[in-house]
Amino acid sequence: MPTPRRRPARDAELLAASVRAFAARGYFGTSTGQVAAEMGVSQPYVIRTFGSKLELFVRTHAFAAAEIVEVFRAAMSGGFHGERLGAAYRELVLSNPSALLVWAHAFSAATAEPAIGAESRRQFDDVYRTLRDAGASDLELWAFMGRGMLINNLLLMEAPRYSRDHDFAPLVDLVFGARPGSSPHPALSAPPPPDQE
Repeated sequence: MPTPRRRPARDAELLAASVRAFAARGYFGTSTGQVAAEMGVSQPYVIRTFGSKLELFVRTHAFAAAEIVEVFRAAMSGGFHGERLGAAYRELVLSNPSALLVWAHAFSAATAEPAIGAESRRQFDDVYRTLRDAGASDLELWAFMGRGMLINNLLLMEAPRYSRDHDFAPLVDLVFGARPGSSPHPALSAPPPPDQE
């Protein structure tokens, strides 16, 4: 894959905006124009700076995944501890769900776009190695990462927002806590109780 044409000084700020844009609609549902609008720049500027939409998404995914890995590294003082790491992941989900949504959207685009598939596997391997190097066994990783994938899937289907319409509401409350009041992403915003509508 070609390298970006130039890297602006405010790369992190632009990529954070790109994370927000792609989190809302995924790779296939987001145009470079929508990303540019979220960044506050022109669409030609996005193409000049980051290259194609595919290159931009791969860089955006790497940026979001780096935040996830950093959260895990910060929570691993003293080695692997599933409950402490799970709490850190949950806090990331509640404070910045866009990073997790971009991560999950990449998995869904991986079969259609080989470059996204390769990047998804590389980032997944980075998370795996980070946790394994902290002392987790493969059995512990199976349980821990399986719970993380459940969180991602619940976010993708906006389960926290609509859980009251389904029998799985207790599971959503267990995973995310009892009905978060507000969130930067609508997937985590539970609707008001019927008596308050």
